[in-house]
Amino acid sequence: MSGKTMSHEEKAEIIANYIGINFLVAAKELRDLQDIKPDVFLKVAEMAGLGKRTAYALARIARQFDVLGVPEERLRAIGWAKLQIIGRYLTEENAGVLLELAEKNTVYELESRLRGEIPVEDARVIMLYLAPDQYERFKAKLIAHGAVPSGNGLLRKEKALMAIIDRK
Repeated sequence: MSGKTMSHEEKAEIIANYIGINFLVAAKELRDLQDIKPDVFLKVAEMAGLGKRTAYALARIARQFDVLGVPEERLRAIGWAKLQIIGRYLTEENAGVLLELAEKNTVYELESRLRGEIPVEDARVIMLYLAPDQYERFKAKLIAHGAVPSGNGLLRKEKALMAIIDRK
C-alpha cells in the first residue's frame, strides 16, 4: 500500500484492524508512514489506539526483520512482544539464534536469558494497583533493597522485595 494516496483516517483504520490479527501488516504500514509522513506518524498511531512506544516498536520491527528476510509466518508465530525484545540485541549474525530463543521461551524467560539470568521455574506473577504516591514509596523501598532503575521499570525487583520480606 502506498502511504502517498491514503488519508490519515484510512491508515489509522487499517492499522487498528490489523493489530492482533496481523501485526506485521500494521508494522509495515507504520514504518512506511514514519518514512513518508513522519509528521503524522504519531497522530495516526493515536487514532488507531496505539501508544507512542507501541507505534515506534512496531515500525522498528518492520525495519529490522524485513532486511533479514525472515518468513512472515515465523515472525507472526513468535509475536511482536518477543520480536521487540530480541530486536534490542539483533544483528545479522545472531538473528537465527535469537529467533530460536524467542520461539522456545516465554517473554519472561526470554528477557531473563538475554540478561544472562536463569529464569525462575514455575514463577508466579503478582499484579498490584497502587496510587501514584504509593507506587513511588514502593519503588523507593525496592531500590533501597537492591532493585535497579531501568527505563520505566526496575530490574532485580523480585530479589529486593524478598529482601524486604525476609528482613527481621
